[in-house]
Amino acid sequence: MAAKKSKLSVYTLSAIGVMTAVSFISNFISIPIGTLTRIHMGNVFCSLSGILLGPVYGGVAGGFGAFFYDFTNPLYVAEAPITLFNKFFIGFFAGLISHKGGHYGEKASLNFVGALVGNLAYTLLFYGKNFISEYFLLRLEMNTIIANMLVRLSASALQIPLTLIVTMILAPFFLKAIQKAGIHRKLFPEHTEGHSAA
Repeated sequence: MAAKKSKLSVYTLSAIGVMTAVSFISNFISIPIGTLTRIHMGNVFCSLSGILLGPVYGGVAGGFGAFFYDFTNPLYVAEAPITLFNKFFIGFFAGLISHKGGHYGEKASLNFVGALVGNLAYTLLFYGKNFISEYFLLRLEMNTIIANMLVRLSASALQIPLTLIVTMILAPFFLKAIQKAGIHRKLFPEHTEGHSAA
């Protein structure tokens, strides 16, 4: 039994490591929107991490991938810990909802709702963080804060639909790949046992 648990932990850590790396790399695929924000692929893989690995492991993988990107970028390094916290919730909600009812990322409608809720939760946290920073720390005028918010809103209006579309396209392929490799069975043995019993 101990050997089985150890083997499972190796699979889990490996899966988290791979999705953390993919999430980190995907952040480099981006288009700047002015000087305040950008459209990027990072949130896609935060969402996929949750769908593939579940709420906690997926949230950790997506969060740390974004954290390492910020940590290696002089423009964002100071915000890296906040990014880790905020991005965690994309994967957390994506995983929580997509794994509801024992589906484990296999039901497209749950994947969509999970990714949507996760990205909306992140967006609210992102705007809240920026408001607190600009109003209380930087002491910017409210007109400036509102103008900055409108720029970020224009980016979000593109970022969220893009994230959802790409996530829904990629999720079945990634899920099939980890199922074929036997990784899904190792991560979620209770899911396999349930199917066997049925």
